[in-house]
Amino acid sequence: MKRFLLEIDGGAWGNPGEAGAGVLIVYPDGQEEEHQVYLGRATNNVAEYAALLAGLLRLLELGAEEVEIVTDSQLLANQLNGSYRVRAPHLKPLFARAQAYLARFARTTVRHIPREANRRADRLATQAILERCSTLPSPLAP
Repeated sequence: MKRFLLEIDGGAWGNPGEAGAGVLIVYPDGQEEEHQVYLGRATNNVAEYAALLAGLLRLLELGAEEVEIVTDSQLLANQLNGSYRVRAPHLKPLFARAQAYLARFARTTVRHIPREANRRADRLATQAILERCSTLPSPLAP
């Protein structure tokens, strides 16, 4: 099985504010891809979901079969693992899309990590905001 690691982070300067998403993909052989996605104005939680969706779409393009997702967003991890309900109306469609993408993999795991352990994805999200540019399409675009 092709098992990939997906490290993600989203951030907003202001909430809502200028937002970006960072995506780090680690291939089974250790090769890495870094991506940043500029989102414009969004909330922090929307940016976290955008990072997830952008990363999952890229992994589907790569033909990944298994994925381990790591995030410093406790809310996102717990919603994806079923510990928290998605109550915010604006997050429900993003959660539904995430669930649809996750169902296309043979196996997925989602793990919450401390913010300090997620510095690379955080750097990519910040870079997206500072440079206002993307290396992947925004999953929030209509």
